[in-house]
Amino acid sequence: MKYLFSAMIISGLFIAGCDKSTDPVTDNSILYEDAAEAISAAVGDESGGVTENFADVMIAGGSGSFVSAMPVTDGADLVTAGIPLYDSLTGFWSVSVNRSFETILAQRSITREYRYQFQKNGTMQKNFVTGTDTATTLKFKIVSGTGYFRGPRVMHKLIRMSGAWTSNNINKDTVTITLDSTYVRSGVDTITTRSMVRTHTGTMTLTDVNVKAPRFRPLLYTTWRGNFHRAISGTISGNYTALITFQRGDAYKERSINRDFTITVGEGAGSLTINGGGKFIVGILDGQRK
Repeated sequence: MKYLFSAMIISGLFIAGCDKSTDPVTDNSILYEDAAEAISAAVGDESGGVTENFADVMIAGGSGSFVSAMPVTDGADLVTAGIPLYDSLTGFWSVSVNRSFETILAQRSITREYRYQFQKNGTMQKNFVTGTDTATTLKFKIVSGTGYFRGPRVMHKLIRMSGAWTSNNINKDTVTITLDSTYVRSGVDTITTRSMVRTHTGTMTLTDVNVKAPRFRPLLYTTWRGNFHRAISGTISGNYTALITFQRGDAYKERSINRDFTITVGEGAGSLTINGGGKFIVGILDGQRK
């Protein structure tokens, strides 16, 4: 498989990304490529990123029950969803979801703890349809998350995840998802390219999200879920910060990065702009930098 790297002009020569003379401590192209790799994995669907969270928001909002809405398989995943528990005092449902996924190129195992509440015009109600009332809004909280993902170039170990979403117009064909509170995802990414191994201990924080997604339809689950990554559109903005250890053989050096970024999502891809570091393409399905 061929990879496209940012070009550098040094002493009038075009240096390809695999050149071992590149100094990872002074070469900003490596720094930003790695940041793009980590951000892509944290956004992708199969990598257990934000897109998967969006799908779970839609599933909860479209039926109100992970047990009835989420089948034994979710795409290529094996899924175990606990029985949702309802708290009549707060109006929130609680549910745990476990997923495992393995192919020749990728592997993951993750857990999520969610809370969600249905509302109609600002007033909470127990179910998506309660009596004659159909909910218009879903409040969705990520209580916690753990797990790991291994792809062709990135191995990610999730340390901490939290955040909250608001989904409006859940009674219509197109639902709008926005941030209710800051989304925080901390972890360790091991990236292997350019004949080097780099370890990022970092955090991706989302500060602004405005994404449109198709309403979940349980009877059309397979088609809906398989096309979800292509059907969502909008913008995702935030910050990525990490301490990076570069290792080649027995030698290692450290560096850090702290950059804001924006991703414009549409038709299965994301156009990622890292401030001061160029543009990249994110695979929304597989969570890989293209």
